[in-house]
Amino acid sequence: MRTFEEDLQAAVAYHGHLCSGMILGVRMARLGLRELGIDEPRNYRDLIVYVEMDRCATDAVGVVTGCTPGRRRLKIIDYGKMAATFVDLASGRAVRVAARGAHFPPEGADLQAFWQELPDTEIFKCQPVQLDIPAEDLPGKPLHTVTCTRCGERVHDRRELVVDGEVLCRACARGAYYNVR
Repeated sequence: MRTFEEDLQAAVAYHGHLCSGMILGVRMARLGLRELGIDEPRNYRDLIVYVEMDRCATDAVGVVTGCTPGRRRLKIIDYGKMAATFVDLASGRAVRVAARGAHFPPEGADLQAFWQELPDTEIFKCQPVQLDIPAEDLPGKPLHTVTCTRCGERVHDRRELVVDGEVLCRACARGAYYNVR
């Protein structure tokens, strides 16, 4: 396993700047991995991580664990929380690590020094959890594919909705985040 400093440098290089989110994300990932007994996460194919925010810490968690959305091993469930759940598919064990939110560095503080002085137990709540992951959410090729009857686009892994007997993608069923011109 890389050292904390090596993980932080890799995360900052990927993300582009050092901030509290980078440090907390690295620490959160390292704590989750330690709890599951995973020493070499970038070579471990049975790890899935669910992050609960779409901010800096997510990049740090991805870099430390080696999990990416494209390989279906990093899932973003945006609850707006500084938290992540680390799942070891081989053992069936999972642990959720969440920031307590009790500490904030003062303006102009040396962020690395500030966060290094605090033990994990003061920064994070760490608890075993159970997840029932559907087969369609696991890494690998799509297990199910349909075509949306409105837009004609393919929908993978049971992400479709059936509305009044019509098979629709979520954008057609609920409205898209984009407008077609």
